[in-house]
Amino acid sequence: MTQPNARTARGGRAARVRARTNPPPEYLSTLHNRVGPIDLLGPEGVEKIHNAAMTILETTGIEFRDPVALADWKKHGADVDGQRVRIGRDMLMDLISSVPTEWGYAARNPERSLRVGNRHAVFANAYGAPFVYDLDGERRPSTLDDARNFFKLSQMSQSMMVPGILPVEPQDVPVPQRHLELVHAALTLTDKPIKGSVLSEQAARDSVDMARIVFGADFVDSNVVMAALLNCNTPLVWDETMLQSLRVYAAANQPCLLSPFVLAGASTPASPQGGVALLIAESLAGIAYSQIIRRGAPMVLGVAIMGVSMKTGAPMMGSPEPGLMNLLVGQMARFYQVPWRTCTMWTGSKSPDLQAGYDTANSMWPVLLGGANYIVHAAGFLEGALGVSYSKWVQDAKQLENFHRFFSGLQEENLNALLGDIADIGPGGHFLGTDHTRENPMHMNALQNNDSFEQWQAEGAKSAETVGQDEARRMLDHYVQPPMPDDRRLALDEFVAKKRLAYQS
Repeated sequence: MTQPNARTARGGRAARVRARTNPPPEYLSTLHNRVGPIDLLGPEGVEKIHNAAMTILETTGIEFRDPVALADWKKHGADVDGQRVRIGRDMLMDLISSVPTEWGYAARNPERSLRVGNRHAVFANAYGAPFVYDLDGERRPSTLDDARNFFKLSQMSQSMMVPGILPVEPQDVPVPQRHLELVHAALTLTDKPIKGSVLSEQAARDSVDMARIVFGADFVDSNVVMAALLNCNTPLVWDETMLQSLRVYAAANQPCLLSPFVLAGASTPASPQGGVALLIAESLAGIAYSQIIRRGAPMVLGVAIMGVSMKTGAPMMGSPEPGLMNLLVGQMARFYQVPWRTCTMWTGSKSPDLQAGYDTANSMWPVLLGGANYIVHAAGFLEGALGVSYSKWVQDAKQLENFHRFFSGLQEENLNALLGDIADIGPGGHFLGTDHTRENPMHMNALQNNDSFEQWQAEGAKSAETVGQDEARRMLDHYVQPPMPDDRRLALDEFVAKKRLAYQS
């Protein structure tokens, strides 16, 4: 055989072309939000909502539909009447005072680790959709392969910081086994921070156990490696499944995003202030309970806010009132000195069209202007969160890069040097060739077409949906699985195999 020369061994021209057209992702760090936050309320307005939330907890109370939680609350001194728990404001404020205002979010690869809280914000994947709009734009039930694909896309994305745990609900996997397949996929297909399952108490335990295999039990006990999304049944109900999972994660020192699911005007009053008072009461009650389980465990005040169409009763995304409510929630979270989570980048549209673009942008701006710390559903949602589009996911992820740049704010600049450039260029010149312009190009979204009409037409006159589909295919084609030590991978595989057999019987 002839020996390849050095040029051929390195791959030659074809390799250089691939490197230029398919460069490895340059991952974005945790967003340090330097723009805002916006405070709509003065001190009197904050106190008004706080007093309303405390009054709800003290007089109306909230149901904890779980015997263990009821016993815990009674032992702690709360007023327990059947399933109704009434919590005094002094007790509640004491409990939530131990929640960290900020915490580190460890990734399998330390270079992907994040921070959550104060001015730090992270973008997290879509969660729980039963349908996908596939690479050809066809709507169908989601599968485990789709979930794995979205984990791969998250790994390949610069901006998707938290791949999550349930990017879509895999309809082809039996419910008792879903969490095993999803946590395994999240841990092996990505090396970024993940979420854990809340399907059941056992699913939560399995999630934590799998994290302990990969990270080590001692590390998990003292570091955040996964978060769990728990929904309150608004109005004023925490159910048994959510509370069982909360106990598992709190005991393991892992944060929960304690999130009332708000349909403003239906499950809460139509008033932004009244709705926020209710959801604050619900979330704080869950946070307070977590501190009974383990004092100092990190937790997140969560919300998922949608409007409701008075025409059909269907949820609406991108409308003004939920945006205002997110601003208020952010201000209240800062008052309580706890991190907060919300939802964004979603739409009621059934295709990644103009409505989807409007809804997506209109839902994101208030979230970031409100100083949100943990932003879920940050890419892909259509159909009122029932479907995830491959095309929209990719386009949304690119928009997250734009938002990251904007909310990173102004950078330090040497104005004296720029004045020198202005003097050198003089009237009628241009700055395209200056060192500063070459070293500081404007942020550019590679999926947006700013070419001439003739060039766009010559290149196929592709719609944004088609461009997104093409980019999703390219990212999946060039996905590279991050390595994991062989002993940990073997132990993880064996754990899943053993549990899979147990849940089949």
